Amino acid sequence: MVKTAKAIAVTVQEMVTKSTTNPDELGILANQLTNDYGQLAQEAKPAALTAENEEIGSHIKRRVQELGHGCAALVTKAGALQCSPSDAYTKKELIESARKVSEKVSHVLAALQAGNRGTQACITAASAVSGIIADLDTTIMFATAGTLNQENSETFADHR
Repeated sequence: MVKTAKAIAVTVQEMVTKSTTNPDELGILANQLTNDYGQLAQEAKPAALTAENEEIGSHIKRRVQELGHGCAALVTKAGALQCSPSDAYTKKELIESARKVSEKVSHVLAALQAGNRGTQACITAASAVSGIIADLDTTIMFATAGTLNQENSETFADHR
């Protein structure tokens, strides 16, 4: 989902660039933006359902919906600019809409990050436990091979 949100941000930036250099390509970019947002909306459903609590889940949904409204406005501005590519006011409106969409993407990412704090803590803990297990496996391997035996006659196998 983060990858899709970042793709939206990239497409929005390209739309700003094309608004001044090649407005004819705005339709293709608007289509790309629409597809990326559709994918993000689909990915947001399970993310909201699996969030730590209901409040975070509804926050994710709300931020994604706000992003959708912003994307719709941006696509509308792109269409208007394609109709009159030399209109400076329409270019300014498109740039302002793009700025708002970029801001809303950052809000979505922040909401996702808030929802993933518990998940990230579990990943960190699992990584630490995995490292400890690997260390234990290495120690067992050396002990079984006899390289950690004391000078007396006891072996690791006796204690195992």
